[in-house]
Order: sequence, then structure tokens, then C-alpha cells
Amino acid sequence: MKNYKFYGTKDGRVPMKMPDPADFGDDQKESMAMYMAVDGAPVILSRSNVLTPMPWCIHNGTSTVFFSTYKDAIEHCKKCGFKLTGKGDRG
Repeated sequence: MKNYKFYGTKDGRVPMKMPDPADFGDDQKESMAMYMAVDGAPVILSRSNVLTPMPWCIHNGTSTVFFSTYKDAIEHCKKCGFKLTGKGDRG
């Protein structure tokens, strides 16, 4: 059985082109960059807007990994082979 992931935007529209990281933010977190996983799936790097000891997180499918620094989050992306898309990386 294959698992499918469907992505939409905050306003409910389905993007016709590569989505912008800002499409995945909300009032609790701000999406900073989009990466592409080795299998082509989107990966979102976001930062919490509320005070927390681990404000940076990477969303890859249904998995979320939290980091205390931007540097640690970026190193994780590089280690996993994620490729930065043309938009984002505002950290």
C-alpha cells in the first residue's frame, strides 16, 4: 500500500506552481524555507513565534523534528540530503 501526502495552502487553494514557504505558516509558527527530500517530497523549515527552548522545526511528511538553533536545523537538512528550493531560507 502506498501512502500519499496532499498539500494545500492556508487559504485552501491548491498551488499550481512550487509553493512558497509562507503558505505553510500560521499564527504559531512562521515557515522560513522549503527543501526537497531525496524522494521529491516537500520539507518545511519553520520557526515558532512563541517563546520556546526549541523554536526551530523541520516538517517532513508526518514527522517533525525540533532544534534549539537555526544552525542545528540546517545541519540536519544537509545531513539528510534535503535540497533547498529557490524560495525561502530567511533565517
